[in-house]
Amino acid sequence: MAHFPPSFLDEVLSRTDIVELISRHVQLKKSGSNFMGLCPFHHEKSPSFSVSADKQLYYCFGCGKGGGSFQFLMEHDGYSFPESVEYLAEKAGMEVPESAAPDADEQARRKQALVLLEKVANQFSRVLASNEGSEGLEYFHRRKLPDELIRRYRLGFAPPGYGFLSRSIGNDEHSLAQLEAVGMMFKGDRGYADRFRARVMFPIRDRRGQVVGFGGRILDQGEPKYLNSPETSFFHKSDLLYGFSEHRDEIRKRKLLLVVEGYMDVLGLAAHGLPVGLAPLGTAISERQLREILRLDDAPVFCFDGDRAGRQAAWRALERMLPVLDAEHGPRFLYLPDGEDPDSLVQTEGADAFVRRIENEAKPVLKTWLDGLKFLAGSGPEGRARMAKKADAMLAVMKDDYLKQAWRQEAENDTGLTLKSQAAVDKKPRPKISSISPSIPNQEKFIAALLQKATRIGKLLSEKNKFLLDDDGLNLIYTRVLELAAAGNGIVQSLLLEFPQEERIPLWVSQSDISDEEYEKLLLLMQERFFHRLMKKAGSLEETERCRIQWDEIRQKLEKVGH
Repeated sequence: MAHFPPSFLDEVLSRTDIVELISRHVQLKKSGSNFMGLCPFHHEKSPSFSVSADKQLYYCFGCGKGGGSFQFLMEHDGYSFPESVEYLAEKAGMEVPESAAPDADEQARRKQALVLLEKVANQFSRVLASNEGSEGLEYFHRRKLPDELIRRYRLGFAPPGYGFLSRSIGNDEHSLAQLEAVGMMFKGDRGYADRFRARVMFPIRDRRGQVVGFGGRILDQGEPKYLNSPETSFFHKSDLLYGFSEHRDEIRKRKLLLVVEGYMDVLGLAAHGLPVGLAPLGTAISERQLREILRLDDAPVFCFDGDRAGRQAAWRALERMLPVLDAEHGPRFLYLPDGEDPDSLVQTEGADAFVRRIENEAKPVLKTWLDGLKFLAGSGPEGRARMAKKADAMLAVMKDDYLKQAWRQEAENDTGLTLKSQAAVDKKPRPKISSISPSIPNQEKFIAALLQKATRIGKLLSEKNKFLLDDDGLNLIYTRVLELAAAGNGIVQSLLLEFPQEERIPLWVSQSDISDEEYEKLLLLMQERFFHRLMKKAGSLEETERCRIQWDEIRQKLEKVGH
């Protein structure tokens, strides 16, 4: 994490309106003192996503995601921490301290690379709109893409021959080396040469909407038909999805996500009023892409051609999906008629009919799995044995035990055989469930009370009032709260940055306010446990007696407040 001065971070956040920031992506409605909306981090039908203008925090009571403005940009838009700080600082009209980021050189190189790719995208778009790009424009028109959509998705054309980028961007050694570094040129025996030539161009954006690479389709005969940018530090084919930044909000709004095979399928659907398609970048879909898809919509529809290649692609996607599936997910698979793809089919039958086809013909993932197993295994007793064996192997990678059990039962019903993995599970000794100390909820409520009302912390800073909690993890947070308060830093936002994996922090702040009366009881309980521990560990009779006196005083106070 970059070392930004705490006072600078506090100032950035004080000038940021988290409600305005989040409402760009989530439709929020006033609900009491907070705002509520559908969670942008998981699929839900009723709002459980709360945003507090007073506390400048968000929290989803459904999936547990929560944090402040920095965390939202990092979780939702894919910003790094330094990028989120720079973005909000720029919006607030503040300059980032030059010494803040130790990786300033790397950040500067990345910014230069992205600016260069933006220039390249503009050049490709300019060529497509000129006489030089008439061949590319004719191709897009032939594929029924309207001019407005071509402009919106910034489609372009890389002219044939060599030297286009050196003429339009720069032919000095530095410019050529930069173009090579971002994957737009390569260096051969005769010097630098354009990677993309005589191809229609599809800019590929990251989650933030920044151009990080390109896909190019050849117009004439030749190989490869599609060519992507090479791997760079910011362009990883297995992480990116074409159409993600353009369609993310519409997918959440419509609660419909179509996973298709190619760029033109994504664009063809969008041209007919269905901007809900995503596509991998010309390779088999990866587990990371599937995680992103299921996070965006827990019931995506995978649309594949009905031919052999399409069914193979669907099966590969299903196999990759098994480790990330859980009982909350409901993906479906739609096989299209032979010779059709989503682009051609939506042109033939229209958007409404295509959506009805999805509703009527898309099969649940479990049905797709069982049908695929039967097809691969064949018929007869040997086929049932092969099916059971394959099912066993595939179920082994599933993480959700309840879903695995449900799928296993369905496979056993279809084969009439008991899967071995079930027998192995039954023979394993059940792990012992460790008891949870009943004091932990009280310790969590105590920290929550401090975070909800920072004025309570002041009294705990004096030496005579200091004590520790007996849960190591919670005590680490508690002692950090005291340190931050003593330094005068923003407590909640600092904790969110220092403990990014601790999802309870935004929950503690967002839960129902803890009254002063309840806080006083919690404080006495914490002190009572602390001095009881000290009394047990005391090394002398004098020390034991001193702790006992303090312990008795606290117990008497607890009795007075009715505990």
